Amino acid sequence: MPKKGENISKRKDGRYEARYVKERDEFGRILKYGSVYAKSYFEVKRKREEILKNLNSIDKKRNIYKKELISESIIQWLDTKISIKDSSYTNYYSIIYSKIIPFFENKTLSKIDEALILKFIKSLQEEKLGNKRIKDIMLILKQFLKYKSINIKFETPKIIKKKVITLNNNEIAVIESITKNSEDIKVFAILLDLFTGMRIGELCALQWKDIDFENKVIHISKTLIRVKNKDEISNKKTIVIVDSPKTQSSIRDIPINENILSYLIKFKKNDDNYLLTGNKTFITPKQYYLFYQKFLKLNSIKKYSFHTLRHTFATRSLLCGIDIKTLSEILGHSSIKTTLDLYVHIKEEEKLLQINKLSFF
Repeated sequence: MPKKGENISKRKDGRYEARYVKERDEFGRILKYGSVYAKSYFEVKRKREEILKNLNSIDKKRNIYKKELISESIIQWLDTKISIKDSSYTNYYSIIYSKIIPFFENKTLSKIDEALILKFIKSLQEEKLGNKRIKDIMLILKQFLKYKSINIKFETPKIIKKKVITLNNNEIAVIESITKNSEDIKVFAILLDLFTGMRIGELCALQWKDIDFENKVIHISKTLIRVKNKDEISNKKTIVIVDSPKTQSSIRDIPINENILSYLIKFKKNDDNYLLTGNKTFITPKQYYLFYQKFLKLNSIKKYSFHTLRHTFATRSLLCGIDIKTLSEILGHSSIKTTLDLYVHIKEEEKLLQINKLSFF
């Protein structure tokens, strides 16, 4: 194969091949060659020059990355995220300081490769973290790598959908009998959530001005969340604030069931007062969650998450014939797909009930 020029040769098929050094070790020794092909000598030479130019750029970046610590670089990247919502920033901050920095401590950017990332995922799995949590962590790491122009492909564990847990009919009956005549609004609010499916942060942020008794709707436009305290003078690491919901779809109107409307109105206070406290001071989601758990224990109901009330509301709504689009809007889901993914098993049960209505003539 006759050579023409610097390491460029013409192949038997008529094309030109130009070889170049693709990779060297830290001592400059050649580890790998690469080749580029074209129909003419000048075209193949131009192609190789472009590749070498890109490789030189990458080599320069690698030299910089040999000195740049991941822990320092990711904190600098976090500083660019100050414009995001406080709740998102708190999540980023927590993941970076509790998971990413401890694992990659003292490692430089040049050390990041697929093997190291897979080792990181394995360490998260050994912590018994759920696949959803691992995926959230890896999404933040992926954003950071993209910001640093580090292109590494890796697969995150697939999220296994958990079965939706709901209260059974006996438990619902017990809760209804205790809560509907209670003089304590915090007790009655458990029943209210069974009929509205509000998230606990939304319920804690609810003020009487958000309830329109005339039109029989609850306006959801805010939530209570715990965020990182950015006030360096204060000793508090986190604070609870009233914030807008994370997604636009969470801002919504929930119709009030007439069965509980008459019970709800007797608790009515001044517009600016919070529903759960009856004054201008809110109760935090954690405080109300503990109250809810105490209520369950006191009434011999097994321990359920507060979100179970939301799942129970959604399940009962579907079984009562509320269409999926309406339910999706009431729940504040970003799409009907989210609602379907969660409650598709209920729709299947409903189909079976409907098909069994067919009978012989």
